[in-house]
Amino acid sequence: MRHSRSISDLRADVAENCRALLMLAEREGLSVLVTETVRDAEYQRMLAEKGYAAKGAVTPSFHAEHAGLAFDICKNEAGHEYDDPAFFIRVGEIGKMLGFSWGGDWGSFPDRPHFQWDAGATYTSAMIRAKRYPPPMPRYEEEEMTQQQFDAMMENYLKRLAQQTPAGWSAEARLGGEKQPDRGRRGGEQTVPQLFDARADGGADAAL
Repeated sequence: MRHSRSISDLRADVAENCRALLMLAEREGLSVLVTETVRDAEYQRMLAEKGYAAKGAVTPSFHAEHAGLAFDICKNEAGHEYDDPAFFIRVGEIGKMLGFSWGGDWGSFPDRPHFQWDAGATYTSAMIRAKRYPPPMPRYEEEEMTQQQFDAMMENYLKRLAQQTPAGWSAEARLGGEKQPDRGRRGGEQTVPQLFDARADGGADAAL
């Protein structure tokens, strides 16, 4: 019985966009953990028997080792991995933006943690089992960040920073500065990382 959570076990184009999904979700303060990528037939049968997969779905398709076209996720928070519908809805939106089909949209057996590349639902499970695979997934190309996107990213970063103790994030900022001594200044101008270092020096009163 084999099942993997390694993104590297996915087909290369799917793996690349899976990593893009994690990156984009992280920018919005959503901590996503990949729980499964590929599985064998024995593991698939076990899932179907326990009701974790649709009844009768005893042979893997998009999750199959020979395909590597699907992955499952959860919220990376102990005790709350699957109890936040808003989390899955937003990550589902991000996944669909990248081109994935999201299991949360399925009517008969909704599967909110599930994402797969099926070229816009033009490739079925039967086709994948027959080793008829969709074409390469379009690569995510990041557009230049707008001011609004930057502001949202910084707001999420500062919220996460505020949840840490001042000593914790001060040490982290100083360590980063020691590793990259020139980071934070450009032509005498103080940039964002340097500003964080300055806030760190302010002690507890500087925390948001």
